[in-house]
Amino acid sequence: MRIERTGQPVSKLLQLLEEDLKRDDIIHAERVPAPKPGEKYREVVSRFLKEFGIATVYIKVRSPVFERRYVVSAKYDWAVGGVVEGWVVEGGVVKIYEPIAISISDMEKALDYYGDAFWKAEERLLSKKMAEAYTEEKPPAD
Repeated sequence: MRIERTGQPVSKLLQLLEEDLKRDDIIHAERVPAPKPGEKYREVVSRFLKEFGIATVYIKVRSPVFERRYVVSAKYDWAVGGVVEGWVVEGGVVKIYEPIAISISDMEKALDYYGDAFWKAEERLLSKKMAEAYTEEKPPAD
């Protein structure tokens, strides 16, 4: 495995993640830690931040032409503020993005924003799967 420093801020990684989640050709999206049924992922991450001052998320996005695994780690100290860092694994390459300082309110906004983006991607995937299942189950026309 090769490690590359991109020299770009982690905000560029988040932009790439957003672009991937908006793609029409994604066939799989997954996040860890997975929330329990009825629990929002962003609430799990927010609870980690508030209780422990650190939270790390792992998101895998796959399409027919690529698979990217995103890792974003946020650390928050009530006395000095927060830092977000991250990297992307694609094939045998780990691309490291530069950490950025962030306020707790901006962390909360980012959780909501990317939580919504992931939810919309999941909805599109589910719609595709339902359409495929419906097409497969349709009886032949006479």
